[in-house]
Amino acid sequence: MKNRKKQNEKKQTLHQQIRKAIFLFALVPLTLVAILSFYFLYQNRVGRTVKDTKEKLQAQVEAMESEMSMIELMARSIWADTTFTTEVGQAAINDKLGEYNKYLFQERTLSTLKIVTSISQVQAARLHLEYQGLREYGRYLYSMDKAKKSTWYSERNEIGYSGKWYWNSLDEQVRIGYSDYFSEKNMASYVIPVKISNDLTGIFEIVIPMRMLLSELYSNNKNSNVFMMDANGVIYGLGSNGKYAGITKNELEKIAKIESFFEDDQDIYVCKCIWNGEPTLLTAERNPRTNVYVMKILSMKKQYQKMFIELFGLIVLESVIVLVLYLVISRIVGKLLRDFDVFSSCIKEVEKGNLNVRIPVLSQLEVNDMAIEYNKMLCKVTELMDTAVRREVMVKEAQIRSLEKQINSHFLYNVLDAIRMMAEVKGIYNVSDALLALARMFRYNLKVDSHYVLLQEEIAYLENYLKLCNIRYDYYITLSENITDEVRNLKVPKIILQPIAENSIVHGLDELAEDTTIYLKVYQKEKVAYIEMTDMGKGMDEAELQNVRDAVTFGGGGEHSTNGIGLHNIHERIQLMYGSEYGVEVYSKEQCYTKVVLKIPVQK
Repeated sequence: MKNRKKQNEKKQTLHQQIRKAIFLFALVPLTLVAILSFYFLYQNRVGRTVKDTKEKLQAQVEAMESEMSMIELMARSIWADTTFTTEVGQAAINDKLGEYNKYLFQERTLSTLKIVTSISQVQAARLHLEYQGLREYGRYLYSMDKAKKSTWYSERNEIGYSGKWYWNSLDEQVRIGYSDYFSEKNMASYVIPVKISNDLTGIFEIVIPMRMLLSELYSNNKNSNVFMMDANGVIYGLGSNGKYAGITKNELEKIAKIESFFEDDQDIYVCKCIWNGEPTLLTAERNPRTNVYVMKILSMKKQYQKMFIELFGLIVLESVIVLVLYLVISRIVGKLLRDFDVFSSCIKEVEKGNLNVRIPVLSQLEVNDMAIEYNKMLCKVTELMDTAVRREVMVKEAQIRSLEKQINSHFLYNVLDAIRMMAEVKGIYNVSDALLALARMFRYNLKVDSHYVLLQEEIAYLENYLKLCNIRYDYYITLSENITDEVRNLKVPKIILQPIAENSIVHGLDELAEDTTIYLKVYQKEKVAYIEMTDMGKGMDEAELQNVRDAVTFGGGGEHSTNGIGLHNIHERIQLMYGSEYGVEVYSKEQCYTKVVLKIPVQK
């Protein structure tokens, strides 16, 4: 199968191959546009819906939290008033209280509770007391028996002084017999225990419609529902006619892909899934005050339908663009290849060895530009071939001159060695030592078999140079070496230390004219070797240091070059041998020191 495909590709004409290549190349940006368009459509329709739903739910939870905080604050404020507590205790258990005093108690003391019922849609603010023969005051003060059917009644002795919220707290109550005792479905109650005296305790209850805490509870919206779920898995607020009426805690956890909402530390969930064949969004946020999750479940069917309609229109548009592009490419490629035969025939002539042939002026501008460039290339190739021949001749001549120079250098080395022997015979040992150092430097320079030497050899060459300098100058220069054993056999470029030492002497130490030390430190970090040479000379100021650094990097060192081998020469050789990440760095402080650092890779 693969062989047949390759044969078919070979049978295709150049026109077909170019057209195919350009067409496929043009499809890449179109494909990227399609992908990006789908992404932005998704973000516009689905992503924005998810974001808006999450933000609205968070706002509702914050509003619910604020409303509950206000209710709790009112309840605590009332029972923090000791005068109010005392008057309630006296009126509740005093059978001898006169009618006028009862009237005053109801109109003045209990008016505090009346004020509470006028705030934030509070339906009832009432006190239930545990006392036999309690005198009740309609709507505000009742015996505990009146609350037997309230959801908090069985837990009244376990409620802490911080209070507790109950949902659907009046769901099972009826009005029979207690026309002034407010009772209604879908109510939330905040209850706190009260202690008037050791013998008189009870529960203070504030009743508020659950829809006042969450406005969208119990709505019959067919495509979305807002509801609450407590730690027992009881769900409050689902409408009876909605699409999600009757959904259970297990089904919600399946949508959120978790085992349990209340066993997980996460407070906010945003989940997308397929529910009953429709794309569905579930957002949930935990209310930390009551440990209740406020949730919103929303059908995303309409959003996806709009997105797919827009996507279909985009696909149709891109299909039209692709078709037009294919026709345009076919037409352009056909015009471009009319002059190809002329081009091809000239290329074949060049292939036969005729470099003097040139492509004539062609009718097509693009192809003609290619022909002009091709003609220029032929001219350049001819010139390069002529240059290569001349260069080869020059290389041969240079090799001959190098051999002649090597013979002359050997002669000078042998003469120096003979003079050194004569000096030793006559006991002139300082001259003999100087000639020995000079002869070793000559021998080192005669090494032409490699551009690399061992670091130990380069240091020996530097030591011989300093011996000669100590004869030449009136002061003595000492070389202090701090070299780790692991780098002594490091391969380095030839003659990189002596020019640095010469720069130190000429530009940093000569004016001082006193005994001094040049410090040489070589160490390795990972796979990089650092060679540091430091002199305690006159140093440089910032401007002079910057000039030296520019000379090292860009050349033109002038006075910072010595015998034609300056810091730029060393820097350039290191970079040519190892790469641009290596080279020479210079540091200095005026009237203090100058340090040159060579950075080279480790090669042993």
